[in-house]
Amino acid sequence: MKGLIWVFAAVVGLAGCKGLKDAQLQAYVGDSQTKVFYQNVGKNADKVPNDRRVFFRTVEQATDAGYTQSNVAGDDQGSAGQ
Repeated sequence: MKGLIWVFAAVVGLAGCKGLKDAQLQAYVGDSQTKVFYQNVGKNADKVPNDRRVFFRTVEQATDAGYTQSNVAGDDQGSAGQ
């Protein structure tokens, strides 16, 4: 019985993480209002309100969708887009 409860809890817990995992796989987060995108690390994702977040896997995907890469110092951009 304890094993069944553990399995149920694990399945429910993992199901709730699907959206988070999908978002983490996306390398860039864009703002649907401003059409600016940031690397999806550190505080960058917090710059974009949840209801305006659009996720991209590549710089090319974001620019093809009409978004512009942020060039503000401190955006943790690293070598992306260079």
